[in-house]
Amino acid sequence: MTKICLANDDGPDGRSLRVFAKNLSDLGEVIVIVPDQQRSGSGKSMTLNHPLRIIETEIETDIKMLKHSGMPADSVVIANSFFDDIDIFIAGINAGANLGYQSMMTSGTVGIVMEAAILGYPAIAVSMTVNPNEWFNNHASDRDYAEMSRIATKIIKAVIKNGLPEGIDALNINFPLDMRKNPEIKATRPVRCRMANTLDQRIDPNQSPYYWIDGEFLETPKDTDAHVVLVEENVSVSPIIIETIKQEEVEKVKDFLDLLT
Repeated sequence: MTKICLANDDGPDGRSLRVFAKNLSDLGEVIVIVPDQQRSGSGKSMTLNHPLRIIETEIETDIKMLKHSGMPADSVVIANSFFDDIDIFIAGINAGANLGYQSMMTSGTVGIVMEAAILGYPAIAVSMTVNPNEWFNNHASDRDYAEMSRIATKIIKAVIKNGLPEGIDALNINFPLDMRKNPEIKATRPVRCRMANTLDQRIDPNQSPYYWIDGEFLETPKDTDAHVVLVEENVSVSPIIIETIKQEEVEKVKDFLDLLT
């Protein structure tokens, strides 16, 4: 039987986790391993300077869950320590789209997938678009998790059966805000940058300044994940490729270093 590790960076309490776990259980045995609280924006950070606390419980009957005090990517290490036969790692469904390299490189959800892919596992990140007031919390309770889980599970089933496409280390799936429009599933490339970050200065009650990182969305090319999800309101499936540097590019760095002498 296929053994699936489902992880996330939002913690154990979101409804999407339970719906997704139940759907995935049709494909094999599901083990849920998640941080014990919200850990969004942690990228591929790992817990290296203090102990991990792990609590074993259940998310549903016959679906085991391990909650831990670490970072999302720690879930991969924990899975490999507690179980010796994980076949595939799934991360999500994340509350917040992970579109483009700018978001992917800070995402705890994608961090899980990167850690698993580096170790040679097939891995898939699944995220959904939410409103700004729904970032970093579980307020997105009115989403059609059943439909998102159905579509994601269909893609995951194909990966279990056929493997990932040749040369692809992982997949990054993103859903639009409104699933009622029967969105298409489109293969896309990640956009480089989708938001111009700014620093918003405010004044606290003691008249001292403090700051929030804010940003404005940029116009994105039509064939990118951000355009497909945010403008077309379709589902994006993008490849994640870890090793893309060719020897000729290494030679370019060598030639550059020769200029130092």
